[in-house]
Amino acid sequence: MKQFSRTFRPLTGAVCLLVILAIQPAWAQQPASQVLSVSGTVRGTDDNAPLVGATVSEKGSTNGTVTDAAGRFSLRVGANALLVVSFVGYLSQEVAVANRNTIAVSLQADPKQLQDVVVIGYGTQRKKDLTGSIVTLSSKELVPVPSATSVDQMLQGKVAGVQITQTSGAPGGNVNVVVRGISSITGGNSPLYVVDGYAIGTGGGGSDVSNFSSASYSAGNIAGSSAINRINPLSTINPGDIESIQVLKDASATAIYGSRGANGVIIITTKRGKLGKPTISFEQSTGIQELAKKLDLLTPRQYAEFVAEGRDNAWVFAGGRATDPNSVRSTATQVKPEFRNPEQFANSGYGTDWQDLIFRKGVVQNYQLSTTGTAKDVSYFVSGGYFKQDGIIIGSNFNRFTLRTNVDAQLTPKLKLGASFAGTHSYGDFARAEGHLQFRGLIAAATASDPTIPVYDFNGNLYSEFSSPTGIPVEHPLLIASEFSDKRNNTNVFTNNYLQYEIAPGLVLRTSLGVNYSNNVTRLWKSSKIGLATSRTGAATAGVTAVKTMNWLNENTLNFRRRFAEKHELDVLAGFTAQKNTDDILQAGASDFPTDEVPFLAAGTVAAGTNYLSEWSMLSWLARINYTLAGRYLLTATIRQDGSSRFGAKNRWGTFPSLSLAWRVSDEAFLKNNRVVSDLKLRASYGVAGNNLIPNYATQGLLGIVRNVSNGQLVSGVSPTSLANNALTWEKSVQYNLGLDLGLFNNRLTFTADAYTSHKRNLLLNVLLPAASGFDNSLQNIGEVENKGLELSFNAETVRSEAFQWNTDFNISWNRNKVLALNAETARINTSPYQVAEVGYPIGSFRLLNILGVFQTTQEVASNPRQHPRTQPGDYRFQDANGDGTINQADRTIVGTPWPDFTWGLGNRFSYRNLSLSIQINGSQGNEVYFQAGETVLNTAGVQNQLAVVADRWRSEAQPGGGVYTRAIRNDYAFGFGAGSNKVLFDGSFVRIRNVNLAYAFPSPALSRLGLQALSVYIDATNLFTFTRYPGYDPEGSTTGDNIARAGIDFFAYPNPRTYTAGLRLTF
Repeated sequence: MKQFSRTFRPLTGAVCLLVILAIQPAWAQQPASQVLSVSGTVRGTDDNAPLVGATVSEKGSTNGTVTDAAGRFSLRVGANALLVVSFVGYLSQEVAVANRNTIAVSLQADPKQLQDVVVIGYGTQRKKDLTGSIVTLSSKELVPVPSATSVDQMLQGKVAGVQITQTSGAPGGNVNVVVRGISSITGGNSPLYVVDGYAIGTGGGGSDVSNFSSASYSAGNIAGSSAINRINPLSTINPGDIESIQVLKDASATAIYGSRGANGVIIITTKRGKLGKPTISFEQSTGIQELAKKLDLLTPRQYAEFVAEGRDNAWVFAGGRATDPNSVRSTATQVKPEFRNPEQFANSGYGTDWQDLIFRKGVVQNYQLSTTGTAKDVSYFVSGGYFKQDGIIIGSNFNRFTLRTNVDAQLTPKLKLGASFAGTHSYGDFARAEGHLQFRGLIAAATASDPTIPVYDFNGNLYSEFSSPTGIPVEHPLLIASEFSDKRNNTNVFTNNYLQYEIAPGLVLRTSLGVNYSNNVTRLWKSSKIGLATSRTGAATAGVTAVKTMNWLNENTLNFRRRFAEKHELDVLAGFTAQKNTDDILQAGASDFPTDEVPFLAAGTVAAGTNYLSEWSMLSWLARINYTLAGRYLLTATIRQDGSSRFGAKNRWGTFPSLSLAWRVSDEAFLKNNRVVSDLKLRASYGVAGNNLIPNYATQGLLGIVRNVSNGQLVSGVSPTSLANNALTWEKSVQYNLGLDLGLFNNRLTFTADAYTSHKRNLLLNVLLPAASGFDNSLQNIGEVENKGLELSFNAETVRSEAFQWNTDFNISWNRNKVLALNAETARINTSPYQVAEVGYPIGSFRLLNILGVFQTTQEVASNPRQHPRTQPGDYRFQDANGDGTINQADRTIVGTPWPDFTWGLGNRFSYRNLSLSIQINGSQGNEVYFQAGETVLNTAGVQNQLAVVADRWRSEAQPGGGVYTRAIRNDYAFGFGAGSNKVLFDGSFVRIRNVNLAYAFPSPALSRLGLQALSVYIDATNLFTFTRYPGYDPEGSTTGDNIARAGIDFFAYPNPRTYTAGLRLTF
């Protein structure tokens, strides 16, 4: 704490000096005979509404004030003084006092400025004065997509340097947001979200479902599995309530948030009361969702040929002959007699289409009602909403109710009070979509099922050949859907309240207190009819997780703004914040249910569970100085010091500074009147940001419960489970950014470019310990990673006429990620069974056996390294990466990365009179996806149904196929399907027509006769078309959820649906 005091003692003195300067009345320096009291109002010429917070200052002095809620001001000035009146979004005006006591001022709106007010950390700033890399999306760009369940979906393809991936199309499903590349291996990689000034944390919430389906066969596993979060935490924010979104990308912009700003910051500002008479708005939309792409599978005839071939080849490999009858074969190599005559089956279509059995058309509905206005000195915004979505997979749905109230009251000319309240309740059913068919993944079962058998038998029961020697051990999809349930509900209550007092002109004290409370409950049930692998049945299990989270935040800031001598503008901020979070977690799992009719824990034997509290807290000091000289030379300096309970005593406090400079070249004399260049600004920044997204007690030596047997009795006790490390410190990111902002032809064309580098040090990694220590590993600061990139954004008012307008937005970004250091130069860390973090390569690179082709001849087999002594033509030929002449798992090598070479977005908006059309397209190029589902639908094992491309497999030297897929054989001796090769690694590049919206606004004269202010109708299509070579349902799909270090693995993630919607918006 002494170090803390020493660090901020100069800051405290500076703040005191600012207070003294602010309260010293400049007019006291003038003779009394020349001073008079002037009062008046400031209004806007567009609607004659009073302008709250307009600045009124005496030119050539530091004397000034701001207007109150009624636009009134009062100021003592010289009798012949000149008043300078300004307000953000309006043209400044100079007014001569001329010995008057009352003055009425009307300011004209500045269209350019109205679009250029940016919300930054702990304040606002004009866009032209920004020195950092910040992207603003206003309400015009954020017209809510009717089917969007969370705010992050609204950002896709619109912000350069921000990769947004909807990993699950499930109702309320996960969305990943990565700002300027992945930067941590074991820590968090998601940005910080700030809603109306309240730091609510990161998105995601633990949505990795890689092992979800496999972890439901015991009480302990299903209890742990119930902790996986399938509902996006950001879905608690109603997209229709959002006024603007700011994305802070470089350290200059994010350092004010200190240890939580290394991964970027997304500031969400909700709608607040507007001046003028009250208005009521209503929006309703209804739509249909459907599967955007069905997988192309083998036809019934192709499937029969494939199964017979695969089982014959396996029997021949075992020493038999292809002509041997089933009576002499092993069970796994027996062929259904009907398959000996494949011509009897159709050679087109899907036969029994098991995909149609689980996928459906789902209805999505959205209702929004809001009112806004100002009554006396109180402005308000109140909204309520209901959203209902039926998923495109049977048994999945999502419902959400939202309520929001934002109130701002000007209690006195100097005192202002604000209160925000938001409540959300959501609930839904979630399908067991992902995972391997042996764990009863629903999509895997549907795509693998035999297309030659019916859905029901003659008695109307589910038909199955699961236990038949000639059938396949794939459970009936409808049985899986009906005998497993996943029910979740979430209640969230949020309030944030502030009190703001103007101590003196330009000096404002603000304090706020907020609470964010949530209650999440998940209930899982697996009946005894759900078995494992080749077993038809298994023990019924149930798991429940209840998490109650209480988060409170207190922030106190002192802000001083003043203009000196016409050319010096100063904006100084100092503050202190305190935040604490408590998670109350209760988990339980049960088995041994006597019946499947009662799916609650009470009906079984509770055999596993836990109950604990997990807490973290943070104290922070912060300061920022914005200085502008002559409107052209800009400087921003920021410092924040965070103290986090997550770190040990030696490194509990972290200091995060930043410095940025900008030069408005277009305001220089040599460009001032240039007809082409209307705006030109150069920016440069340096800063240090931190990452504290580590477990709450990672630095402490933890104890665990152990049970031993002593004298024939079970004895419980505690023992150490982790090694303490109080020297553990923050992951720190050192960032540099160079930027350019260019506007041409009165800003009809604008261009922004940013080049950056980010070097993160002190990565938190596990280091193996000697066995004699009694521990397996220890968490230490030893890694380094780097991100470098370039971002370009372009906006054009292509056509601007009275009747027709055409606006275009385009952005593109490149990012290169590289691990610079681990615990040893040659070390690698497995981030998944298929991915590593290795020095010299990006985090999450795919390390697999590299297939070079398919052996075509015996001579080719003999002249190459082999994976088995009996390798033969039709088997894969692999790269001998270590050069030892033998193919094995030691030959894994880096073959790809889940990170794209570049991402881009393109938006066009056309409007002709009252008709408007907007089209949003985005794309990703160069990333790979490990299609883990290919372990079943591309395994060429002669068992499950396959993707149609397997029909072009190797069959003989005379029928070599396309050289991509091996011969069918129910044996993995040659690493054909079970070894983790790049056989199922595919190009995940795509171009997607993300959204198309056509709207018509009815003319105002006709509406006024009906007492309406506005009425528009629209039709909307989301996820309309996707152009990709990826063979799965969706190139964005990932079963690893928000575990970004494992990004790019898809084991039948819930597909993103195509949605058609029609709706109306009404204001009166």
